[in-house]
Amino acid sequence: MNAAWIVFQKELMEVLRDRRTMMAIGLAALATPLVLFVISEVSTQTATQTYTVGYSGEIPTGLAILLQATGLKLKAVADPAAAAVKQVDLGVAFLPGEIDEYYDPTRQSAQIADVRLQTILGQYDAAQAAAALKNSGIDPGILTPIKLVGHPLSSPVQAASNAFLSFFLPYILITMILTGGFSAALDSSAGERERRTLESLLLTPAPRSRLLLGKIGAITVVSLAAAVVAIGSMFVALTQISLPGSSSHITLSPAAVPVMVWLALLIAFSFSSVSLALGTLAKNFRQGQAYVTPLYFITILPASIILFIPDFNPNLAYYLIPILNAVLVLRDAIVHNSVSWMALTVTSLSLLATGALSWFAALRLFTREALLTK
Repeated sequence: MNAAWIVFQKELMEVLRDRRTMMAIGLAALATPLVLFVISEVSTQTATQTYTVGYSGEIPTGLAILLQATGLKLKAVADPAAAAVKQVDLGVAFLPGEIDEYYDPTRQSAQIADVRLQTILGQYDAAQAAAALKNSGIDPGILTPIKLVGHPLSSPVQAASNAFLSFFLPYILITMILTGGFSAALDSSAGERERRTLESLLLTPAPRSRLLLGKIGAITVVSLAAAVVAIGSMFVALTQISLPGSSSHITLSPAAVPVMVWLALLIAFSFSSVSLALGTLAKNFRQGQAYVTPLYFITILPASIILFIPDFNPNLAYYLIPILNAVLVLRDAIVHNSVSWMALTVTSLSLLATGALSWFAALRLFTREALLTK
C-alpha cells in the first residue's frame, strides 16, 4: 500500500499545480451562490410583481379595489382580446352577468395573472353571496356548512425550504462531483500519456493495481473537495436568502447530512474509476475530453428527471439504478427528515457494485501494454 500512498500524494500535488482543476473548483464556489441569488431574486420579483389587466365594460362595485390589492393593475382598452396578445397580461370584458377572460397560456405572466384573477373572483363571489344572505336575514354560515380546520403536521415554511433544497442539492452534489474530478482524471491518465510520464510510472516495480488505487484515491478526494466547496458556498448563500413571503432562512434537515456524505463518497469513487478508465483509452487530453463528455450528460439525466417530477414515488426497483437512486434517497432525507433503511441499503449496494465494476474496468485498461506506446 506504500506505492498507492506515494502515487496518491503525487497526484494531489499535480492537481494543486493544475490551474484547470483549481479554476473549476473556484468557479463552482462562485457560481453556486450566484445562481441561487438570481433564483431568489426572480422568485421574489414574481411573487410581488404587478400584472396589467386590460378591461372593457363596467367593473362590479368593489372588485377594482380587490384586484389592485393583489397586484393586478387595471387598464381600460377597446378590445381586451387583442390587447391580451401583447399589450397587457390579461384581457377582461365585463358584461352583464358575465366576465369574459382572454389570455395567452404560453406567457408565464398571463398564467400568473389568471390564477390571481380566479382567486379574487372566487373571494368576491363568496363575499357578495354572504352580503345578500345577510341583507335577507339569513345566516351566511349556510354557505359553508362544514368548516375545514387545517392542522399542518410540520412547518409550512420548513416544508417550502425542504422542497427548495430537494430540488437543487442533489443536482449540485452530483454535478460538482462529476465535473470536479474530470480534469484531474484526464490529466492523470490521458495527460500523463501525452506528456510521456505515464511510462516511467508503469515501469516501476509497484503493482499497477496499487498505482491505480493511488490515482483513483486522489481523484476521489478532488471530486469530494469540489462538491464540498460548492455545497458549502451554497449554504453560506442560503443564510442570506429567504423564501418569498418568509423571513426565515433555508436550513438542511439533520438526517440528510450523513446520507449526503455517504452517497457523495460512493458516487465520487464510481465517477473517479469511470473517468480514469475513459481517460486511459485516450492518447491525449483533448481526446479524453471527447470520451468523458457524454458521461456528463448520461449522469445528469436521472437527476434532471427528478427535478421535473417532484412527486415521483418509486418502488424499490428504482433504487437499483445508479445516480437515480442517490437522488431519490437524498430527496427523501431532505423532504421527510427520515431515511428508509431498505432504500438506502439497496442504493448503497448498487453504487458499491457500480464502483467495483468501474474499478475492475479501469484496472483492466490500466494493465494494457498499449499504455507504454504512444
